[in-house]
Amino acid sequence: MKKALVLMLVLCLGLSVFAGGSKESSSQRADGKTEIVVWHTWGQDAGFEAMKALVDNFNATNDHIYVNLTFVANQASGNTSTMANLMAAIAAGNPPDIALLDNFQVATWAAQNAIQPLDEIMAEAGVSLDGVYDWAKAGSIYKGQTYSIPYNGDARALLYNKDMFRAAGLDPEDPPTTIEEVTEASKALVIRDGANYKQVGLVPWIFAGQPIYTWGWSFGGNFYDAENNVLTVATPENIAALQWEVDFAEMMGGESFVNFASGLGTGAEDPFVTEQIAMCVRGQWDLANIERYNPDLDYGVAPIPSLVEGENITWCGGWGWTIPRGSKHPAEAMEFMKYMLSEESQVSMASHSGSLSPVISASEKVFGGNEKFKVFIDTLPKAFVRPPVPVGQLLWDELNTVLDAALHGEGTPEALMTELDASINAELQKFN
Repeated sequence: MKKALVLMLVLCLGLSVFAGGSKESSSQRADGKTEIVVWHTWGQDAGFEAMKALVDNFNATNDHIYVNLTFVANQASGNTSTMANLMAAIAAGNPPDIALLDNFQVATWAAQNAIQPLDEIMAEAGVSLDGVYDWAKAGSIYKGQTYSIPYNGDARALLYNKDMFRAAGLDPEDPPTTIEEVTEASKALVIRDGANYKQVGLVPWIFAGQPIYTWGWSFGGNFYDAENNVLTVATPENIAALQWEVDFAEMMGGESFVNFASGLGTGAEDPFVTEQIAMCVRGQWDLANIERYNPDLDYGVAPIPSLVEGENITWCGGWGWTIPRGSKHPAEAMEFMKYMLSEESQVSMASHSGSLSPVISASEKVFGGNEKFKVFIDTLPKAFVRPPVPVGQLLWDELNTVLDAALHGEGTPEALMTELDASINAELQKFN
């Protein structure tokens, strides 16, 4: 009944979605070029400007294809945005030729038959994912078929304030590399004024430490058994990681520490920028914000501390080009995607946006010589990705719910993770 109602709603919405789609009748331009429509949800920032520059170059140099880069409304969905109108446009028979989607969500769209498998058209166009990082491939593939061409990427590392380390008697050139070391350093870095916190060492669950993925992997856990298509939420390692976060909060003051963390700001009020927090797990995209708001900040970048010394991890996300079901110009779409995957385009994208490239050679060329970025680059070959499953967004949201409940004492980590393991796998089995 629910599926039928959703389908009826999508079809009704689809009837009203005509603007911006790829219309057969209007795809031939006066200059003889075939116009393809590319939908994206990106705002006016460095990432968009880098993408637009590549599109402008493609339009100026390609003699038979013109790319119409079109912004569409987005809808907040947990940690990302999703195209609110894409499914409606597909149902109306009026989809764009390409949609730029969070690779984290590609499996969800593929499971709904909303985007096309690309392997056959890739072979015809001479496109392959050779030379692409494994983490990017993992997000592009669902049930053995390729559904997206990766465009950009991101990774995580530990940022730490060297001045705050010096003041606490810690070596600013020897950041913590293990869970034990980061816990001990945090004790030395906290400064309280009565019930208030003037500064803290670490809040494990904020920024890129959210929700539980970062520390689960750092404790040696995993969240997905791809061979058996089972989500492995309640492994001993993942439970131990969440228990460590709960114990860390208690060590730092319990509920008052949790409340302090929930009130931390962003942008110019970012607690790392304002030096309220000495360490945090962040993405490489955050380096630009630090340069903008506090260019004199003396900080270092180190691998994320792990339970076992030397087993430091990172995890990656990124966006990918997809061809919606019903696209009128899949061959032309793939030609554009091939151009965007080229090393030349990827070097340009990474240089101007600060995003990592899924193309190994491009990331190494742009960032290999940068001391701070090199930490991110060095961990990319073994980077984890969030489970590429149709319930990936639901899992993200539920992991956040579990984290919040555990921090507020509304259940033990073991009980909460075990319950989620059962419920999320029940949802995943609906797609088998």
